[in-house]
This record gives sequence, C-alpha cells and structure tokens, in this order.
Amino acid sequence: MFRTTKNPVFRDLVQGTWGAFATPAGRVEYIMTKARLGEESEDPERLLTKSLRPVREVMRARDLDFNQLLQRDLDDHRVATNLIPYLLKHRTTGPAFFPPIVAVLLPFKNKQPSSFPALENSEDADDEQLGLRWRQWKAGDAFQVRRVIDDGGNFHSVNLGQLRWNSTAAQIVVLDGQHRAMALLAIDRTMSRTWDDNEGSKYRSFYERQVEQYLRSYDPEGKLDLSQVEVPVAVCWFPEKTGLNRKPHEAARQLFVDVNSEAKPPSESRIILLSDAELANVLTRSLLSLLRDEKETSFLPLFAVEYDNPDINSSRPARWSVVSNISLLKLVVGRLIFGPAKYLRQVNLRNTSGRDSASARDSFMREQLDILTLFPAIIDDSGFAYKREEIGNESFPLGRVEEIIDRFSQTWGMGILTLFSHVAPYKSHAAALNRLEADWSAAVEPHAALGYDALFGGVGVFWTLKDSYEHYREEIRQDRGRQTTRSKSDDVIKAWNAITIKRDDFEMFRSQEYLASTKPERLKLCKSVYEVVNTHACQLGLALTLGSLWELRKKGGSKPRVEEIPEFASSIVSGINSFLLSDESRGTKKDRRLLFSKEVNDPLNLIINMDAGKAIYFRYFWLEILNTSEGWPSVANWFPSKAGFDEMLSTARNAYLLYLIDEQKKLLKSEFAGKTDSSLVLEARNRSRKRLQRALKKWFNLSEEVFDDWVSDKLSIDDEADSAPDPNEESGLESEPQHDGPDSLEALIAEED
Repeated sequence: MFRTTKNPVFRDLVQGTWGAFATPAGRVEYIMTKARLGEESEDPERLLTKSLRPVREVMRARDLDFNQLLQRDLDDHRVATNLIPYLLKHRTTGPAFFPPIVAVLLPFKNKQPSSFPALENSEDADDEQLGLRWRQWKAGDAFQVRRVIDDGGNFHSVNLGQLRWNSTAAQIVVLDGQHRAMALLAIDRTMSRTWDDNEGSKYRSFYERQVEQYLRSYDPEGKLDLSQVEVPVAVCWFPEKTGLNRKPHEAARQLFVDVNSEAKPPSESRIILLSDAELANVLTRSLLSLLRDEKETSFLPLFAVEYDNPDINSSRPARWSVVSNISLLKLVVGRLIFGPAKYLRQVNLRNTSGRDSASARDSFMREQLDILTLFPAIIDDSGFAYKREEIGNESFPLGRVEEIIDRFSQTWGMGILTLFSHVAPYKSHAAALNRLEADWSAAVEPHAALGYDALFGGVGVFWTLKDSYEHYREEIRQDRGRQTTRSKSDDVIKAWNAITIKRDDFEMFRSQEYLASTKPERLKLCKSVYEVVNTHACQLGLALTLGSLWELRKKGGSKPRVEEIPEFASSIVSGINSFLLSDESRGTKKDRRLLFSKEVNDPLNLIINMDAGKAIYFRYFWLEILNTSEGWPSVANWFPSKAGFDEMLSTARNAYLLYLIDEQKKLLKSEFAGKTDSSLVLEARNRSRKRLQRALKKWFNLSEEVFDDWVSDKLSIDDEADSAPDPNEESGLESEPQHDGPDSLEALIAEED
C-alpha cells in the first residue's frame, strides 16, 4: 500500500480501491479497504479498526432521534461467544475470514446527527512525496475525497482513492456487519488496554475477560500473529447528501434497508425503526420521537416502551419494566390512522380473515390527517409530482413527509400518548419506573451501571445480559468438568442479578403508586391488574375507544377539527380516571382500580388469550367505564346528545356477551361430550348472561332489571347463531367471513400490512 502524506486538517484516512453505485438512497461512493489487528502503528488499516464505531457509541440513547436511527442494538453475547472465538481460534487452513463490513461516513456534532458542508468543486493536486497526481473534492473541514489521475487528467486505471476526514465532524459508522466490527474492536481494545478511551467502555464486561481467556486457550504460548486477522471494509459516503438541508443519515438508514433486503429479514421492530417505505412506520417512529422530546415531560418516559426486542411476543411486551412496545404502537397507528373506517364505526366488527383494501386504508388516512388542508392538489417533491388524493401508505412525497409527521404528531400522536401516559394504571407504571430510575441513576459500580443501561439506556443491552446469563446457567448445568467463561462475580452475571432484584423494587413502587399499598395481598392484586392492562388487547382497545368516539363525534353535525384530538383524548382520560380513582370504592371488594383483574370475585374481564384480536372487547370495557356517572360528564360536552353513545355501548356489550357465550360453549363441549349442541348452547347462554350481569352489577351498579331489559331489547337470543352475526349485512358492505381475530400478533401484523 502507498505511504501516506500529512494533512493539517484531515487527520483520519482510509485508502484503497475507489467505487460507486446507485441506490434508492442516492449515489453511493466507497473505498474498498481492510481493517486489521496487530501491533500499534500508524498504518491506515490499523487506524481504521480503531475508527469503526457502532451507532451506540456515537449517539447518546437519550438524544436518539428515531427518524435518524440506523441499527443500534448489538448482541454482545453472540459476538463474545461466537464471533471472537472464530477470529482467534487457530485453523490449519489459515486465518478466519469475514465477509466485508459496510461502514458509512456520517456527520455528527456533540454526538448529535448533523450535516456536512457542501462539496466544493474539484481541484487537481500533485503529491511530490508519492509521485502521484490527485483529483480531490473537499466538504469544508469535514472530509476530503481524492482519486489518482494520469498525465492526461483521466482517472488512473489502478483506481486508487483516499477518503480523509476530521473525527470532530464525522465518524465512520458501521452500517452492516456491526457484530463483525464489534468482534474486531473487542479484541483490539482488550489487547491495547484502550476500553476506557472511548464510549464503548460500559460494554467491556461482555468482552474483556472472554477475550483474555480465549487467548489463553487458543494461544497458550503467545505465538498468535494477530496481524493476520483482517476484515474487508467498504467505507461509503453520499456525495449528493452534502450541504444545507441534505440528510445523509436518512440516506444511510435507507441504504441499510437495501443492503439487508436479501439477507435474513430484520425483526419487525427493526423494520419499523428503519424503513421509510411505509408511512405507517414513519408515523410510528414519530411517537417514539415525541416521547424523547424533553419538552413533553408529561408523557411516559421513552424507556417505558420496548423497541429493541429481537423477537415479538403475541400479547404483551417481553420486558418487565416497560408498559408497551413498538409493535403495539404500529397496530394503534394502523387502526386509528389507516382504519379502514369500519373497524372504528362498527364496534362489533371483528378482524376479518382477508386483507383490507389498500385504497380504503389510504383514503381513511387522508381523512384522519385532513390532508386536504395540508397540501395543494398537486405536490412538487424535487421534480416528482404527487396528487394529493393519491397520497397513501406506500406513496407519499418524501421531501414533504415532515409536514405529514407534524400533522400526525400534533393531533393523533399527542392523543395516543395522552392515553398511554395519563390513564391511571399507565401513569402509575411510569411513575414507579421513574422512581426506580432515580434510585438507580447514581450507581457507579460497573455491574450496576450495566444493569441501569439495560433498563434505561442501551438499546439491546437487556437482551444481551439475558442471553449471557442463560449461557452461564447452561454451562453450570452441563458441568463439563471445565472452567466456565464466567463466574458469579462476573459483572455481567451481577448485572443480571441486580435487574432481577430491582424488579421486586419496581413492583413495590408500582403497587404504592396505583393502590397506595404494598401489603402482600394488594401487591398480588396489583400484579394481576398489570398482567391485563399491559397486553396488546387492552391497550389497542383503549386506542380504539378514542377512534370510535371520534367517529361518533363526526356524526354530531359540524365537522370536528383534527387539532382538537389531544384535548378530546384528555377528556376521555379524565372520565376514565374519575371512575377508576373514585374514593368511595377504595379498599373495598369493589375497588375500581382492580376492574381489569381476573383475581377478583365477579370479574368483568373473562377474556382468554389477550392478543390484539381481542381489543374490541376491551374497547367495550372502556366504553362501559365512560358510561358511568363519574365518567360521562368529562366527555358529554363533545356530543350533542348521549343517544349515539348509548347505541354504541349497547352494540359493544352485545358483542362481548356473544363472545362469552361462544367461549362458554367450547368449555361445555369438552366437559359434556355426549350432550347435544342445542342443550349446550342454551346452558352457555344462561351461564354467560349471569356472569356478565353479576359483573355489571358489582362494578357499574347496573341492576338486574335494567340488564334484563337490555337483553330483551338488544338480543334475539332464540335466533342466535353459534357465532356473532355479520354486522356488514346491515351496513351494505360485502359480507366477509368472521372470527375472533388472528392466532398471533404476527398474523395480525400481516393483516395490517
């Protein structure tokens, strides 16, 4: 490789074969080079190893802008237990080989994404020391690109290029292959004792001891030549994304999606965080950005939402500290913004087995966001013309997307987060989590800091700790007669144990916040409430309540303004809390704060398998709460009369009763296999009616007489089919097969998409 020359501004350098390609993200230029291990030197290949950065080391988690997110979560456990041994283990066939890492030069200022100065016109320069002539372009003091030219001023056939940059203005961020890069970095930082010299120091506990032990195991005589450990690296940049108002971080995110389109599919959470292909993903991310906005201090903290889980749980978030997750937020955006309208207007309509019309979803989105007042009829987006009436989930002006985001954020976004931040059980959960964070934030021990980061800061750290601990337990279980790579005193193991202990503290805090008691029996009841309210079914049902009541408001005469939605949501919250927190019921068998628990006598909630498909029944529960003398006054002024609400509630109650009958019939079939269907159906109806009647009397003071009158007026019991009637028959819509919803969240997401 050629020798390097000094440069007073650009202190960092890579050199190698220059190349370029075109992508949907724009033109990409790159230098194909390599990073390697070995002794300390000024060799660009050694310096590149030290320059590579996972995103988590160049962006603070609390400052994260989800519209600039690349890939932040790293599986440190997999790197430590799989990739590092692969690199270090001696092979008779030669050194280990990794496919190329893809990294990108991106601008940062104070660890915040920024922009590059515009690229200046090219100039030619002689390099007397190397005897070469370069054509070069410079972007202020941020970076410089050089290509070798021949005597005729044409690019030389050797295609040699250099990229120089100033690390105070730009960083080489790993875009694809971050686990390979982290394996290199972990070995390099351990060998050179430089863990404390960078932002990755908090993760040393995952690696340092393992690297040292691997070296002792694989190289007991210290003869391993680490300079043979090389990894190819393509260092990319976006020449068209320099200058004011250009967005290289967005281009990098799009490039990540393109690079991974043919690889193992990223998790659903990752796709939502990265992809700009669907407006639903963009809007979902904006909810997270609202949560991290320091001005919105009344909302639940960002660390109360799970957005880094590599897997998907079908009914609830997987981490005990969070109250919701990104998959649920996308379901909420899907229903409230894209509908279609029938799921909000017909409160007994279950999810259909087929896909909803894309045109119907797009049309409803334009109505919900009042696109008519946001854009002119024809929208010019950098030379591309969009028709306002054709804007949809997969077709929208990228250059004007910030206007759509702002309209959503200031209307539905604020309304959604108002519900999930201020309805009493969610507010209490967030308060307990903030209290736990405050108690823990002063921790200085490495294991305590790592545990803190797992719950409140580092994306992916929780899952890495979990995997590492389970790996340690498996080693102990197998007891192969050899020393394990970890011990009980290891910081990673101590960190996971600390998280486990902190869970008990958190549940105490939460019970104190919600039930004002930490007595064992109240603590148990509190946990039973959150086993329900933290499910997708309950939370999506709450969001559907907002959407359905807004549709009801549209029928009130004058067209409501979408700007009213946050205030409308606040009124719903006020009504719900007035009921749940009423003083008269506290500490009694009818304590309304326990309404959703299944561990009480005469429970209202008899739902089995609380996946998102059961959300319509939870919408009924929330409507029943608002129908009370405590709840209705908060929302009454939004409607010209209560008649429409009463009809909606009656329809929703009917749907829930039919669900109970259907579930009871299934139980009876297994209990009385020899009985006829007609006798089982009759018994199922009687049992279900009695159970619902007792629940409504206990929690809402609904008398038996009023309930019986309602049954007589609303239901034609003798004509009931085995399942709910198809509400589309009354609406004039085409009849569709009905069921209780998909068997899993994955199936529901497939329907949403």
